Amino acid sequence: MLDTLAMTKFMQSDIDIYDPQWLKALSTTLAYNPFVSLLYFSDNEGTTFSVRPIYNEVDRIAATAPESTSIIIIYSSVKGQRQRIFFNNQMQKLGSDTKLNAHFDARARPWFKGTKQDGSVHVTDPYFFYSTKTLGITFSRRSLDGSSVIAADFNLRSLNRAMQEFEYSETSRVFLLTSKKEVIASNTRENKTFKDKVYTAKDYGFDAVLPDFDSLDSHRPINKLVDLHGDSWQLIVSPMVISKGNNLYVANFVLRKEILASSVLFRNELITISIIFVAFVFCVVLAATHRIAKPLTKSNKTLKQIQHFNFERREHKKSYINEMDELNDTIQLMENVLLDFFQNLRNVARTSQPEELSESIVAQVKEILLADDCQLFTNTPDNRGEFQLAAKSGTTADFNLQSLYDNNEKSFKQPIYELTMGEASNTFTDMSCHSGFMIPLFNRNNDNTGALLIGFTTDITDDTRNRLRFVREFIGFNEIVLEHLEQVDEQRKLFHSFVEMTATAVDIKSPYTGGHCQRVPKITKMIAKAATVDTDKFADFSLTSKSWEELLVAAWLHDCGKVTTPDHVMDKATKLETIYDRIHEIRMRYEVLKRDAEITYLQSTKAGMDEGQALQICDDLKQALDEEFAFVASCNPGSEFLDPDKQQRLADIGERTWLRTLPDDIGISQQEFAKKSQSNKTLPVTEKVLVDKPEHLFVWEEKKQLQANSKRDFKMVPPEHRYNRGELHNLMIKSGTLTSEERYNINDHIVQTYLMLDQLPYPEHLKNVPLIAGSHHEKMNGQGYPLQLKGEEIPIGGRMIAVADVFEALTACDRPYKAAKTLNHSLKIMAFMVKDEHLDGDVFDLFLTQGVYQEYADEFLKVEQLDFVDVAALRNIYLS
Repeated sequence: MLDTLAMTKFMQSDIDIYDPQWLKALSTTLAYNPFVSLLYFSDNEGTTFSVRPIYNEVDRIAATAPESTSIIIIYSSVKGQRQRIFFNNQMQKLGSDTKLNAHFDARARPWFKGTKQDGSVHVTDPYFFYSTKTLGITFSRRSLDGSSVIAADFNLRSLNRAMQEFEYSETSRVFLLTSKKEVIASNTRENKTFKDKVYTAKDYGFDAVLPDFDSLDSHRPINKLVDLHGDSWQLIVSPMVISKGNNLYVANFVLRKEILASSVLFRNELITISIIFVAFVFCVVLAATHRIAKPLTKSNKTLKQIQHFNFERREHKKSYINEMDELNDTIQLMENVLLDFFQNLRNVARTSQPEELSESIVAQVKEILLADDCQLFTNTPDNRGEFQLAAKSGTTADFNLQSLYDNNEKSFKQPIYELTMGEASNTFTDMSCHSGFMIPLFNRNNDNTGALLIGFTTDITDDTRNRLRFVREFIGFNEIVLEHLEQVDEQRKLFHSFVEMTATAVDIKSPYTGGHCQRVPKITKMIAKAATVDTDKFADFSLTSKSWEELLVAAWLHDCGKVTTPDHVMDKATKLETIYDRIHEIRMRYEVLKRDAEITYLQSTKAGMDEGQALQICDDLKQALDEEFAFVASCNPGSEFLDPDKQQRLADIGERTWLRTLPDDIGISQQEFAKKSQSNKTLPVTEKVLVDKPEHLFVWEEKKQLQANSKRDFKMVPPEHRYNRGELHNLMIKSGTLTSEERYNINDHIVQTYLMLDQLPYPEHLKNVPLIAGSHHEKMNGQGYPLQLKGEEIPIGGRMIAVADVFEALTACDRPYKAAKTLNHSLKIMAFMVKDEHLDGDVFDLFLTQGVYQEYADEFLKVEQLDFVDVAALRNIYLS
């Protein structure tokens, strides 16, 4: 075992601890070596992999391992961490623990230091193991390049168990000895404890009868008669060559009287066998007679069952009557064909996957024709001349049907085509089949949709040719079903393309949120995949192919209602921004006021005011105007919280007036003109620099009322106006850039999502798409929107999309109203959302502990966002 492992990849340092193939290979190795208690892989740097098998409950408790543990992988480095990883017998990870490794250094152990770079196996003297404190020995050897050592521990218990394999009888005594005649193990039930020292042959009292081990031929056992403890014993000493200079010896003591007793027993057994043989011959004659009649009776019974359409797959035993066997084979084949045919009808009625039907076709055709292999090829409506393998019944290489089509397209117009010898050699690529048939498939438009290629390793018999007609009819029925499934698949692809096109349209609509509707399904799929393999909170969670489709369609369409949200609201970067930023209007008013100040200064000096005094008044006013505008401009981005003092200052600034000399009701749209107040048309007009006008208010349109054509009871209360674009009203926003009206319009996208999706006619397996897609803004505490669902009322798919939606929004780097947050900061915000019962705790914990966030971040986040994530600290936020 050590020699084999020393020459394999197990000695390389880059082996992945979680590699299932690596673990399965180790498990198989230990299964064939059940006496190994510990397996080491250690390099010259002191880094050690240890593999400890758990054979029973005693081993598990001693190792403090979880229940169902089958194998423990231990990784340790000198003065570093010692990590134990627990796996069950399916090589699934059960858990792990880590602690400092302050004492263990493999390089200081006898089994490491004693190895040599000559390919030999080193055997230590018996010693007490570091980890289990039990007595045993260690076998070790160097790797081929000398960079590492592989070793195997055999403790006292396993060695004693091994010695019991050498027992001749219960009274025989077997001992495993070193060259110093130290007893490593024995089969004796009254074993000495071995807790304080290593015992020798002298301690057992048989050292005097042992030969001199140094003079023994290592390739020949010693067999001699000895007297010991008043009995005559046959002593057999067998050397075990481990490597040059390393030998062990098995001493087997067998009572001589037990050996002689075996001869008497053999004589009695021979007499018994003779009697049994005579009786057996008589029974054979009787059974032969019965066996001739039984197949006839059974065949008659089978035919009656077939007559009553009671089909089953039967095994007919040989009757030693050729004619009877041929009849049974024919009946069996007929019954199996009928059974498969009706089974195929049932499968067709239930299947929605072309792959399942294809596998059924090739399996049944192979059995009907007794072919060696049968392969089904299909094409697509886009290219009927290009074939792909859909299913195969054998293990031979894929047939080259494309070559047959390229060289003999006319053959694909025939109902059944028998390949020529040349075509067979080109088509059957591995040359195991040298004859065969090709049966083309057609749809109702007589388009070639594929072909069935049947191969034989022997010559085609007349019986096979006679069955081809049935196969052709059998295939004809399946052609219709395959055509239907092809059309269903095309419709499904069209539907999914339309879904993805809708999501892409939402992303394209806003250049700042581009990709959001495409990235959220990716995160949702990652979370769902992690849930399907989770054995803790989501142990009962599973998804069928239809459930996967429902979840992913909902994820793609979760924000489809945003197509109704105006871009200037969805992407509003400043408080005064609509389709443009109105801060420029206010800037222009202040520019006018500064010009007015200069005009006043000139007029004052012309009227006789002191020039210096007039200039000082002008400069003071312009400085005050600059400071006022700078303050107004600083409030516009909404990046800082606006406290009451700042709100009051805005109100005070808004009282300043300026003189408008041009009419504001010309050159505008009819809609805006209708909003203009008809009073005070005389120019010039004195207006405030910050003003909320009646035309800033937008009423609700009838088509935007929530309850219109709605199937659901939305809990969102609309504000009085659809929009309020008053300048002071917008600048007074305490945090962010959205007014309450605009916030409602943003949230209204999920209502529009429901209204849009509820109008579609869904198949049964997609009927929950609107609820799953529309519930990702609900909160676990019932304070979400638009339906105020609570806890388990929110579908699990909606809770997964919610986590995906928040995480993508926090980490997105393409939003104009915020900077992208780092990975840890984003997860910390989400952890507090879990604590506040906004997000599902189990889903977020799965997202965190299974590394879903990291998988997504590595692919989509910028390098500067990838900071350290303290998972334990984040979990403590919502678990404490």
